[in-house]
Amino acid sequence: MRLRTLAYPIIAGLLAAACGGTAAPSAAPTAAASAKASAPVAGASSAAPTKAACKPQNVTIAVPVTPPNVVHLTPYVADAFGYFKDENLTAKLVKFDGGVGSLRASASGAISLAGTSTEPVLDAISNGADVKIVYSYAPNVDVSFAVGPNIKTFADLKGKKMGVQEPGGFADVLTRLALKHAGIDPKDVQFVTTTTAGRVQALATGTTDTAILHIDQVKNVAKKNPQIHVLANMNDILSNYQYAVYVVPAETLKSAEGAATTECIIRALARANRAMYDPADRQKIVDLGVKDTNEPADVVSATFDELVKAKAWPQNDGVPKANVEGTIASEKAFGHLKKDLTFQDVTDLSIVNKVIAQLGGPVAGYQ
Repeated sequence: MRLRTLAYPIIAGLLAAACGGTAAPSAAPTAAASAKASAPVAGASSAAPTKAACKPQNVTIAVPVTPPNVVHLTPYVADAFGYFKDENLTAKLVKFDGGVGSLRASASGAISLAGTSTEPVLDAISNGADVKIVYSYAPNVDVSFAVGPNIKTFADLKGKKMGVQEPGGFADVLTRLALKHAGIDPKDVQFVTTTTAGRVQALATGTTDTAILHIDQVKNVAKKNPQIHVLANMNDILSNYQYAVYVVPAETLKSAEGAATTECIIRALARANRAMYDPADRQKIVDLGVKDTNEPADVVSATFDELVKAKAWPQNDGVPKANVEGTIASEKAFGHLKKDLTFQDVTDLSIVNKVIAQLGGPVAGYQ
């Protein structure tokens, strides 16, 4: 299969840098680069669709990682920058320890909009859950398969302890994909459940032998135990794979009020995703990240710059058809889907495409 065109920096190099001392953060995007990122695609319509106007109300947004990593900061930025307030929304960020819990809350109707990894959404829809993917905060996988000092090759994984979260969640699925890539039967390893926040500590202390880690987690674990190293960048193993999505109950989109509220939420989030690329906002976002991730400033700063360079946050709808179809194929191969699914079955991007048009149109070179 074709490898994804977006290539994150080789994370193994991050470990070497972290072990050798504090590395200088990557240069912030230039003003010219930011201007380019904000420019709509040539030929985009100049007549923006009318914006929905939301009445003052409280909304709840499920965040699937507690505390967040840098890549998960979108709703925190939208809140801190007043983008929800601009939409007459008072947003409560409801924190979950994994995408499965976030998705369940959404399917029950208790959440206005839920962030989650894609796998549990597809599994739930195939089992009859009536939810739709409407947007994303990070389309592409930014994680690596990190391992302890006793693992040098994939063959060494046999008999070892795989650190995961809930069954069917992001870390669990990607660990199984790494094992499949290595030709190792999951029955030949032990799966150990950890919390999102506990993944780094479990690997650093030897409670687990592996972990699926985001860029900032790799940097943090290198500080705790320099012998931890990256066995594989998951972006090199996977092709056409959707990392994160936002979902709402399909019933919400059927009412004028529900669709309007969803539009107002997505518009605030889309503005936050675009703010990630504005150099004038960089330090404010980094400071916010230090507070909300509980990570050192040098780790947040360097990670933020790498994610900006990698175009991690979407500027358009953030849900490429090839990514979603690739994830459907992966879940089907694992036997997780009870029925065949298509891109149209699981998505409704009408609102986010309307919002992108309101914000000036699609941005070339971004998802």
